[in-house]
Amino acid sequence: MTRALPWIIALLISLTANGVMTGLVLHQVAGGPRIENILPYEGHRQRVQDDGGAGNRGFNMRAFMRHLPEDQRAIARQRFGEEREDIRQLMMEARAAQLAAEQALSARPYNAGAAADALNQLRERRFAIESAFETIVLDVVADLPPEERLQALAAGRGGPPPYRRRRHGDERPGPPSRDDF
Repeated sequence: MTRALPWIIALLISLTANGVMTGLVLHQVAGGPRIENILPYEGHRQRVQDDGGAGNRGFNMRAFMRHLPEDQRAIARQRFGEEREDIRQLMMEARAAQLAAEQALSARPYNAGAAADALNQLRERRFAIESAFETIVLDVVADLPPEERLQALAAGRGGPPPYRRRRHGDERPGPPSRDDF
């Protein structure tokens, strides 16, 4: 065995590991098939991506608002302004329900009935918040032509572009300000 053989073996292991990692990253970036879509666990439903590959990120209200026509954006601002205090109150209630659920789940001795009730309360509070936002969205898109409505909804499902830190000399814009919508 020569003195170089261990170094050659280490180099081959390193190259193999780098190749595997590069393949995994390219697979993720290129949007290759995910293992849970190919071999789903029994009893789990398959994930459906109908939002242009954005995944399950929910609905982004800011992206939705940015893609509305200016007149509808003004109406949406007005509606959010009118409902701001109600939504804020709903959010505070949801936070209190979340704290109550956490306390019920970590209580000693554990009471399954109290934990289930606390989780039901939390679910109802979250549903109330979603309903308030949905009501505003329905009011805003009611008068939009189909093309503009679909464009704004697709933007909301897709969410904002990924945030990247600015480097020296970078001309890309930073994250949107709160006043953009």
